[in-house]
Amino acid sequence: MEPRLTVYPPNRSFTLVDLFCGAGGFTEGFLLSGSAEVGFEVVAASDVSPMVRLTYEGRFKSQLGLQFEFLLRDVREESFTSELRDAVRARVGERGIDVVSGGPPCQGFSVFGRRNESDPRNNLFRPYLRAIEVLQPKYFVMENVPGLIKMYRGKAVERIREAVDAVGPVKYRLSGPVIVNAADYGVPQVRERVVFFGCREDMPVIEGVPAELAPEEYVTVGSAIGDLGFLRPWEAARSYHDDYPASTGYQVQSRSGRLFGKLGIQRVGVELHNHEAAKHIPEVLARFSVLEKGRGLESVPRALWDRYLKTSKKWCVRLDENRPSYTIVTLPDDLVHPTQPRILTVREMARLQSFDDTFIFQGPRSTGGGGAGNRLRAVEVPQYSQVGNAVPPLLAKAIGNAVLRGLMGERDEGGRGAEMSGRSEIRQRSREEAAVASA
Repeated sequence: MEPRLTVYPPNRSFTLVDLFCGAGGFTEGFLLSGSAEVGFEVVAASDVSPMVRLTYEGRFKSQLGLQFEFLLRDVREESFTSELRDAVRARVGERGIDVVSGGPPCQGFSVFGRRNESDPRNNLFRPYLRAIEVLQPKYFVMENVPGLIKMYRGKAVERIREAVDAVGPVKYRLSGPVIVNAADYGVPQVRERVVFFGCREDMPVIEGVPAELAPEEYVTVGSAIGDLGFLRPWEAARSYHDDYPASTGYQVQSRSGRLFGKLGIQRVGVELHNHEAAKHIPEVLARFSVLEKGRGLESVPRALWDRYLKTSKKWCVRLDENRPSYTIVTLPDDLVHPTQPRILTVREMARLQSFDDTFIFQGPRSTGGGGAGNRLRAVEVPQYSQVGNAVPPLLAKAIGNAVLRGLMGERDEGGRGAEMSGRSEIRQRSREEAAVASA
């Protein structure tokens, strides 16, 4: 498909560098933020994984036709910062960088993994800050898991503050940790994260990201993926099903592409990507079939569990189509589809992360089962992991809008103006959904 960009870059564009970019959730969201008049222009991105590079460049270069530099590098390498500086200068010259975004890996802090205070991944924010010293952006943004706040008796946050205080010669003020819930911004998933904002001393401080939705307005699983529920176990689909039309505004926007709409691109064709169901064995199909919606393995009848369906797996929940999803992680077999006895497809997980259907994930779907015997999990970043690791684009959009207000010189006054704007936007979105449902 040939992109037909009509409004990129914006008339007034701010430059963005995305480190630890993964599949591109931060970039997607920042490009969604703002308007045709004011917004972001991606200048450079970096990640250590060739698999995520395929997805990132496939989306933003091959599909959308954007021009930027991609560094396939480990940020801990001594040459990284100089290569990044040279790549940025080649793109923007002396114009400089306005924002650096990034979510340094958080496995050492995660409640889902082993908590290891000496895990070297816990200190990846230090080379991230070395890049900040070299680029001297007006703002930088770091996203991480909420467990970081209390982990190691608060020492993790203390280390981050001390490291930011040591940045020079340009000094930064650190705001945060700000706790955000992705569901507050239209993501159909309860996903709490913490965000840190680094504000250069000459820039307004960013205090937070005002919520756009009240809990009663959250997007549900059914509203997000109901039109994809025709796929049964062992099946794959390359197109939408006529008997499952888009029935909500969220589904319509996912099919047409939110970023396509903003960039002035008309989606050509209706080919569906990344929608392939897992090939479960009969025992797994039976276990998934008896799981109650909104509950886990404890809902399997005791007699069936003891005789046929017992498993060593600790956590597995069937989603309820009338509620937002639980947090999407990198292991696809943690969540079961609400109406089919199977795990979610990559496309369904991407929808629950607020990625459009136009966003295509590259590489193998998965590396197989977990455990110490699967060495591929340590080096590969398959599609499921790319989705689970990503910052939800609609959350990143809200963060981008908060940063834009700072770049435009608007000081945070408690976020009232942004909150009112967000409420107005969601009311309009609700009216659109109602119109679609009644059509």
